[in-house]
Amino acid sequence: METIKEFCSQETIDLTELLDKFPDSSEYIDDLSFQQTQRFVNIPICFKLNKIAEINQTHKIVLIKGTVIRAGIAKSMSKILSYRCKECKFVTEVQSCSSNYFMTENQLKCQNIVIKQQKYNPFFKQKFQGFKKQKCNSTAFEKLEDSKLIDYQEIKIQDTYTTIEPGTISNNIRVMLEGEFVNSCNSGDDVIIGGIVTQRWKMIKQIPQITLWIDCKYLRLQNQLKLLQNIDDNQLNCTFQHRNQVINSFIPELCNQWQVKLGTLLSLIGGVTKSNNGITVRGDSHLLLIGEPGTGKSTFLRNACTISEKSIYVNGIGTTQAGLTLSFVKEGSDWMIEAGALVMADQGLCCIDEFNLLNQQSQQSILEALEQQTISSSKAGISTKLNARTTIIAACNPVEQVYNSKLSIQYNSGLSTPLLSRFDQIYILKDQHDYELDKQLCDHIFNLNNNKQNYTLKQLKQYIIYVKNTFQPIMNEDCQQVIQKYFTFIRQSTQQVTARKLESLIRLSEAHARLCSKRFIDEFDVVTVIALIESTQFTGIYPEFQDCLTETVTIDKIQEMWNHLKNI
Repeated sequence: METIKEFCSQETIDLTELLDKFPDSSEYIDDLSFQQTQRFVNIPICFKLNKIAEINQTHKIVLIKGTVIRAGIAKSMSKILSYRCKECKFVTEVQSCSSNYFMTENQLKCQNIVIKQQKYNPFFKQKFQGFKKQKCNSTAFEKLEDSKLIDYQEIKIQDTYTTIEPGTISNNIRVMLEGEFVNSCNSGDDVIIGGIVTQRWKMIKQIPQITLWIDCKYLRLQNQLKLLQNIDDNQLNCTFQHRNQVINSFIPELCNQWQVKLGTLLSLIGGVTKSNNGITVRGDSHLLLIGEPGTGKSTFLRNACTISEKSIYVNGIGTTQAGLTLSFVKEGSDWMIEAGALVMADQGLCCIDEFNLLNQQSQQSILEALEQQTISSSKAGISTKLNARTTIIAACNPVEQVYNSKLSIQYNSGLSTPLLSRFDQIYILKDQHDYELDKQLCDHIFNLNNNKQNYTLKQLKQYIIYVKNTFQPIMNEDCQQVIQKYFTFIRQSTQQVTARKLESLIRLSEAHARLCSKRFIDEFDVVTVIALIESTQFTGIYPEFQDCLTETVTIDKIQEMWNHLKNI
């Protein structure tokens, strides 16, 4: 009968099979010894995901989820070190010790059996005392060329941003990747790592410093994993009522911001990413809020982070270029790539508050991330390009704190035209002093606790993840012709519209179809998106476009605007 020690001596260990064959092993599995070359597969769901702060014991199997914040360069190391004794020429092979930075754990002594002449003893009359077999015990060695080399890489991971509690500093730990795990992840990737906790020590000014490491035996990227959510079939009705219920459930405490809520949801859902002949057209839709103080800009950002599957929130005050993009950090003699906020939010959401307070260099550095969705950098002889496939929702105050409608949006925001053209939606939030609006706001706040939400934040998050990963809407020729006519019209009516606006219209139409759980884009999606663009462009193509951005919109109103757009 196979014993647990014999099972654990295999090169690849199936932990699910281990717990099935030896049910009691879960109690003392941390006490089992494993070799550095062994790998884990099929880690069962019952394994607890440890937090980095909970790791305090060595030689223990852990399974942690985190974000890679630093990634070193792949290097080679010797698993077997060969030394030749300078006295007897005997070759000794020892296994390198990872806790001692791949050097020998103890001082070497030659263990070869040699025949030596016995030392002269003056108390004996005979000068020749004979020969004797004994160990060489020499400590003089010369290192031979390494013949058994493997690749290894050092990375640093920290707790994911969504699990960091307010008022605490994120914990981090270093991980050693070997063999096939090398270069399998980059800075900014979310990973699940299983391995054995080890310790490393080195002498610094005659004081030993010990750090905890994880010897990686299992690695899985989380970027491509999709959450399977149970969605009620009643939520998949393509009706106005269902869409309005979703919008009203998003930030219910804000009043009179219906179209901005709709635009924020469209940015969170995004369009379909397209790739043709190696050229990728982004599907992420960026959004910018330019609002006066007290209009709820930060509330939009915070709630968007809450319902996003992966999100990072930063403030433009004090944020540097390296904090947004990436930086090169030198540790010892090696350079490591440290990810910034945009890289860490890859395939997620990055919310930037006080966007116009970023310095000019930081604003220029994110132009590539907004359009090409990559971040390139070169320093110290290292050229790298990291993915930054993130949706950016930014907010800023007007330069004079009050928006001046007589001046351009560039002057009011303090942002350059190339930067503004990369945002699909730009909303201007004004603090209007109107008696009826103020009275409506008071009634809304007083009755906030009495209003029942259609969906909770958890249900809303599940629904957004579901429609984003399920539906790939397709646009028919009629919709393409209407978008083409509208695009050519606004290009002639204003000089502020660039060619990027066409891609924005397509992305937002796809996002609205996803919001309504549809596989095809119809008139309702195109009309709604054009009405959203009109709310910021003010081209005058349809004076009553605001009627299409209310809860009481009817099919007749949509059809009326559709016919008007076809006859431009």
